[in-house]
Amino acid sequence: MRSEGKRQATVFPEEQKVLSLLGENIRLAMKRRRLTQTMVAERTGISRPTLRNIERGEPTVSIGHYLRVLAVLGLEGDLGKVAADDELGRKLQDIASLRAGKANAYDPRRTKYRGTSTASQAEENSMYYGAEVWEGGSSQRIKSLMEEARRRSESDLLRSQGSSDAEDAE
Repeated sequence: MRSEGKRQATVFPEEQKVLSLLGENIRLAMKRRRLTQTMVAERTGISRPTLRNIERGEPTVSIGHYLRVLAVLGLEGDLGKVAADDELGRKLQDIASLRAGKANAYDPRRTKYRGTSTASQAEENSMYYGAEVWEGGSSQRIKSLMEEARRRSESDLLRSQGSSDAEDAE
């Protein structure tokens, strides 16, 4: 049978450690600013017992109350940094993009050039990379880029040999 009380989130020990650290950091920030619990409670509009729960990192306190305390301390921007650098999410997104890229290989019904979504992008790509590179698909593009790199390497080698020959003559 279901109880009529408030529901509580299940918080695992590792997550509780994070909340406790947050509460401790809030308590230290209050001390550094020389703010008492009474002062912070008045400025936030929350009760002192709730503020003590925040300082202990209690999971039963709403995130809105945590935010109000952070705002009074001038630290509300820190909450916005949570998950800002989502490395795992980016990797998952990249994997999904790569899988979608293989599934969406060159299809003349969609676009003229692979990797473009509009005719203007296709035109820009053909002007920058050369139409022959894009029309042949990715393997042709790779071959073309490798050939260009080989030519540049050979010309750099010839230039360096020419300058060393000139130095030897002096």
